[in-house]
Amino acid sequence: STIPAARQLVNHRHILVNNCIVDIPSYRCKPKDLITVRNRPTSCNAMRNKSLVGDKTPDHLTVSLSEGDRATGLVNRVANRESIVLNINELLVVEYYSRKA
Repeated sequence: STIPAARQLVNHRHILVNNCIVDIPSYRCKPKDLITVRNRPTSCNAMRNKSLVGDKTPDHLTVSLSEGDRATGLVNRVANRESIVLNINELLVVEYYSRKA
């Protein structure tokens, strides 16, 4: 339910993208990528208490339950700036890095 928790799930190899293990949190999904949880007991236990279906899902993703109540996500399109609900002042980021150069 948080970004650090999602990164930990990926680091611990619980997540598959197109049936391939992904262990890099900065992996960039492409449209039509299928995101699932590995079919092993530790992965299922890690996701058991997570409520994915029913939450407000961004419009660039589709989440559904597949066989065995495993959550499956489909990337519809690349996320745009408006679909990400983080409060970031982009001007401050640009100013910070312009001083570093």
